[in-house]
Amino acid sequence: MIKLGNRIVKVILIVLILLSLFLSWKIWTKPANRGFQDRSNKVSEVVQKKPMTDVFVPTKLFYHENKGEDFFYTNKESVISSLQERVVNFEFGDIKELTRTEAAALLEKEQIFSLVFPSEIPVALFTELHHLDLELPEEHKNMVFSRVTVSLLDETLYFVNHAKTEAIEVPVKGDFKSLERLLQSKKNGYFKVNIPEDSLINIYYFTEEVELKIYSYIVATQSFTTFSKGFFNQSSDLYSNEGENLNLSNGEGESLTIENKTGEVTYFGKLQENHDYARNKLYFDTFQYVEDMGTALGNMRYFSSKETEVTYRNYIEGFPVFGENMQGSLEATVQNKNIYVRANQETLQIPIPSEENVTLIPTAKLVEQLRDQGVDLDSIQDIQIGYKWQTNKETKQAVDLVPAWYIEYNNEWYTQPEVVEVATKGGGQ
Repeated sequence: MIKLGNRIVKVILIVLILLSLFLSWKIWTKPANRGFQDRSNKVSEVVQKKPMTDVFVPTKLFYHENKGEDFFYTNKESVISSLQERVVNFEFGDIKELTRTEAAALLEKEQIFSLVFPSEIPVALFTELHHLDLELPEEHKNMVFSRVTVSLLDETLYFVNHAKTEAIEVPVKGDFKSLERLLQSKKNGYFKVNIPEDSLINIYYFTEEVELKIYSYIVATQSFTTFSKGFFNQSSDLYSNEGENLNLSNGEGESLTIENKTGEVTYFGKLQENHDYARNKLYFDTFQYVEDMGTALGNMRYFSSKETEVTYRNYIEGFPVFGENMQGSLEATVQNKNIYVRANQETLQIPIPSEENVTLIPTAKLVEQLRDQGVDLDSIQDIQIGYKWQTNKETKQAVDLVPAWYIEYNNEWYTQPEVVEVATKGGGQ
């Protein structure tokens, strides 16, 4: 009876939320032929712009209190945000380059913590975004890093790239007592992790099973006007082509397609040179499309970058979301002076209460299984926990976000069953 009552309450909640979303949709899309504003004014009418400092953020915290003991790990957003706020307010000294041996030794240093980004970003980008009073020598302005490591004993900050075994150090001044209190709080929700000698490319291993909640979310189907206003440079006089899929274009060569069956959105247009950033152009060029969509695409964060491409993903409780057909993500590729953007109409909106949990095996056991299943461990770039976007069993208007191990294999992300299929049968998604 209790389970039946909970289901009834959940269904009623879903119906009320869907009604609210439907009325909102009617407001947003009526009248359908209303005029469009130009790019400089359009965003304020649709959504509030998203700051770049809310998107390019660390998503993991590792704290090593005593040498020889396990590390503590959390992805609790409030803790990471509070630590970063203190770090960017440090007083910075002069930069010194570390040797490869010194950089590698940082992994085992005691009384340190590391704020870890999902992927590498340039040091110059980080200093610019946070307006740091830090003079970067010319030879370090192109350095990329993934971890900001702080030594509580030496009062030193390190920008670290463990993949290349390189780092620079900067003496800092700040309130280290408050840092220690924050790091030692029992509310941080730490997991125990370590780095075994045979660790894959310095991946921290969970030493115990990890129990995480399944999250259910009401999804909203964003109208085409949300994307046309967010992506088009010239959003007036748009032309629509008849067909199964929605196709919009204008006389400037811009085009937008929304796949009817999958909801995948693709946009192609001329890149807008609306800034004077000589360095780190790729990040600024792609971010403007995340910025202009504001909160319409959910809690979007920087996830990874390649030579001409940057991927942004939704994050739920500090973990990245992986879905098919660009669900929960936005990918932007710069091609000469053009931009190619991919996203999805379906966006996460409102969480629904759930009591279901998933237990994930420790990392060492996962690696052992992958080896036994024929996966080439040398082709693995990363392993982390993510949320898999799945259709809800009770209603198509909601999705389930299910915790799972994700493996980056040959620069693509897969669940364990998927990577085994790819590695042993040559399959793919």
